[in-house]
Amino acid sequence: MLCLRRWLSGVSVCLLLMSASALWAADDQNLLAYPVQDARDTFRTGQYEFVGIQLADGVELPGLKEAEADKVRRDYRIRPLNKRWETFANVEDDPAKLARLRQYALRFNLTMWRLLQKKALQDATRYRY
Repeated sequence: MLCLRRWLSGVSVCLLLMSASALWAADDQNLLAYPVQDARDTFRTGQYEFVGIQLADGVELPGLKEAEADKVRRDYRIRPLNKRWETFANVEDDPAKLARLRQYALRFNLTMWRLLQKKALQDATRYRY
């Protein structure tokens, strides 16, 4: 009976650890799930930042043209997406992860750029006394 209890407690601990690791991996996936909403939330808080992918050559800003990317590098903060998950050398080795990061960054950056352009237009056309 004592042996059965120890075995069941060992199995339950093993299941608990496996479910915790699965939740941690799912949490990383969920962090990249809603780029448009994340950009809107970031803009709404007043933090005008863009996201990039840190590669060996530098930071890649998907979704922005060269002139726009230069302006972003000069005027705004760039948050690298792969800083938390992996080093920049490893992300190039996994094409699926790189594609997922690029897709998220593309939608986030386009949304943030559009929101900043809209704000600039509203500020320029606002009637002032």
